[in-house]
Amino acid sequence: MRPTASIVGLALCLAIPAQNGDRAGETQTPLPDSVVVPPAIVRSPAEALATMQLPPGFTIELVASEPLVRDPVAGAFDAAGRLWLAEMSGFMNDVDATNEHAPVGRIVVLHDRDHDGRMDDRTVFLDALVLPRAVLPLRGGALVIEPPNLYWCPDRDGDLQADGKELVMGGFEAGLENPEHSGNGLLWGLDGCIHLANDKRMLRWSPKGFAIENGSGGGQWGITQDDRGRFYFNYNEDWLRTDLVPGRYGPAAADAGGLPGLNHRLLQDTSVWPNHISPGVNRGYQAGRLRDYVLANHTAVCGPHIYRGDLLADCDGDAFVCEPAGNCVRRIRFVDVDGRMRGENVYQAQQREFLTSTDERFRPVNLFGGPEGGLYLVDMYRGVLQHKNFVTSYLRRQIKARNLEQPIGLGRIWRIVPTGAVVKAAPPLHEAPVADLVAAMAGANGTVRDLALRELVQRQERGAVPALRARLREHARPGCRIGLLAALQQLGALETTDLRAALRDTDPGVVAFALRHLAPVLQKGDGFAWTQLEALLPNAAPSVAWHAALALGEVLAAREATRWHERAIAGLVVLLRRSGDDALLRGIAALAAGPQALAVLRAVAGPGGAEFAAGDAAVLRELARVLVRTRTAPTQLAVFDLAAAATSVGQQRALLSGALQALPKAAARSGWLTFAETPAALLSIVRAANPEVVPLANELLAAVALQAGAAVKAEAALSPAEQQRVAVGQGLYATSCAACHQLDGNGMAGLAPPLRESEWAAGPPERALRIVLHGLRGPVEVGGTTWQLEMPGQGHLPDKDLAAVLSYVRRSFGNRASLVTAEEVAAMRKVHGKRTEPWTIEELLGTK
Repeated sequence: MRPTASIVGLALCLAIPAQNGDRAGETQTPLPDSVVVPPAIVRSPAEALATMQLPPGFTIELVASEPLVRDPVAGAFDAAGRLWLAEMSGFMNDVDATNEHAPVGRIVVLHDRDHDGRMDDRTVFLDALVLPRAVLPLRGGALVIEPPNLYWCPDRDGDLQADGKELVMGGFEAGLENPEHSGNGLLWGLDGCIHLANDKRMLRWSPKGFAIENGSGGGQWGITQDDRGRFYFNYNEDWLRTDLVPGRYGPAAADAGGLPGLNHRLLQDTSVWPNHISPGVNRGYQAGRLRDYVLANHTAVCGPHIYRGDLLADCDGDAFVCEPAGNCVRRIRFVDVDGRMRGENVYQAQQREFLTSTDERFRPVNLFGGPEGGLYLVDMYRGVLQHKNFVTSYLRRQIKARNLEQPIGLGRIWRIVPTGAVVKAAPPLHEAPVADLVAAMAGANGTVRDLALRELVQRQERGAVPALRARLREHARPGCRIGLLAALQQLGALETTDLRAALRDTDPGVVAFALRHLAPVLQKGDGFAWTQLEALLPNAAPSVAWHAALALGEVLAAREATRWHERAIAGLVVLLRRSGDDALLRGIAALAAGPQALAVLRAVAGPGGAEFAAGDAAVLRELARVLVRTRTAPTQLAVFDLAAAATSVGQQRALLSGALQALPKAAARSGWLTFAETPAALLSIVRAANPEVVPLANELLAAVALQAGAAVKAEAALSPAEQQRVAVGQGLYATSCAACHQLDGNGMAGLAPPLRESEWAAGPPERALRIVLHGLRGPVEVGGTTWQLEMPGQGHLPDKDLAAVLSYVRRSFGNRASLVTAEEVAAMRKVHGKRTEPWTIEELLGTK
């Protein structure tokens, strides 16, 4: 049946935004007169509850509402069972974000005094904040993100009022000017690190404070983990992604194009099924955005949560994801959890979502678990959620005409539980004896296990180790065994015998967790561990094989373990040769080889190609790609030498095509290979005149630039004024571009393509100018990957700022192109002053 009631006011976050209003090129046709838009009624919690629909067996209950809650955006329980919330009350008080930086945000603590599931009162932990976006309560205080910084806010006397703010790290400036794109989340993981969405840094707690570590980042708003310790996140137009392997391995692989398995997309389907008409989304006028004025494709996805418990029947391990533009929540079930996971909408056959509402002010923006097993939902109940940077005139008209700007200062927290269930409050853990904490670690509720883990670690309860180890030996639930191993590891008590036992486990997740911590044992030459690992390699489950490759890579990266390198190389060769259709294993193993990748390549290639088999072609291609990407001349020449010496044409073709895959595209390719003289191996292949490989060798030769003697040819020096322009551009890039394209220019899958060695960034300046002024509409191929997203035009920026940021991009991230002047920006703006359409690839490729 076609929905007929109400419409959505707008979207929270869009992957196709416009900066400061309209995007160039879009005809924003108003709604037809035949579409009747009901009034945007402000409903009481009881009235709002009546608009919600859930599948049979589930009930939604009110936990808290205004005035107890105001503008909530994130929440979490502490070990005492108290609910902490971040309230972002300065956000979008009207369509122009008036006084957005006013210090009116708060971190508050809600109390359920009578344990009936409803909050009774609140304590303000910290107030006078500007746009606070995350909170993680810990023993003795809380971590809080208030842009531009992340603070530790101690509570030394336990009165639930912060005793100051201690700087942990900065780098959250974008949260002030572009709140949709800045770090958030704060999740204590089973790996012992505190993870963020939209930020590649991690924190590790110790009694001395917080240490900053590097990860891979991922996501836009919200982060969660499963029982295996895998992290999940999403983007506005991407339901859910995960890291199939630990993100801590990501930074080392960045220059080689990234580590396969990170930022893995779980759902290709983009459909969404609200239960009412919703033409008021920010891009509702775009073709395909709506079906019969109902939101057809997601546009505001955020706030994922993996449910880990048994209170909600049949939901253990499922993901729940917010879609505030459609006023709904999706439930996702996973398939092939030990391989290349994918997800499915549990209710796709019925063309519905898990939770829907006809109240357009219902804005689910975050989800989290409760100690008693309920699924909690943060509802930033309001009309306007789209940030001013992205509001179009189409949406502005609706906001003004329908009075969506007011009221503000509302908010609700909801809880989903089984229908008819008597839900009992969980006992608090903040003062629990060690025995109770160990028992909690063995329970079915993942939220409780996480809280107990933090308590054990922050109290440094090493006396719990024997009991934890005893539970580990007897527990039937794999997720609990992983959690118990995590507790031992974070207490510094994980022993070799624990890892050996875990390697024998029948659950791939337990084995993979052990492999994450096995490298130090292998580096010490533990023969039993080596034998166990080598026995796993030929037939291990995909996830085990990926982690085994990374463990072997850690051995190869350790200088003090050189005596074990030959054994590690042999192990990687086994994994590479068994990879078959598993491109992910092949890519991980090739990158894991690191500084020994050439030795691995030689082992696979064999002498003169004598051992070459058809199944090795993909392996040779990937190894050659990784080695040539190092941009180390001796390594690159060694790959070419192997190709020239090969007696098999198939091996030659594999090595040369892999080398070509390492090169950037188009203009960025010229001069990418730099040598003192033309590679003799490539010339010999050309002289051999085999038509199957000569074109490949010629393509590589075309990318060669000769050095002056043995030194790299120095690039033209920049004048002081040009250096200043690039420096200004770096600052502008950090605040305006890095949230999507990342500070390192590597982009982020699902969000924005890379600028590093980009044929678009380093191509003709006129082409880059057109893109930044008017935007770019996909599909566009960047670095061999096709992107379907759109980049918004930045024409609202002054000419000098556009010139500065373009100059920075064209001289950074491996790009060595000419700078851009403000005069060039002004000239291009004048030529295309009447243009309203974003550029297409066909148009840009026709320009010079």
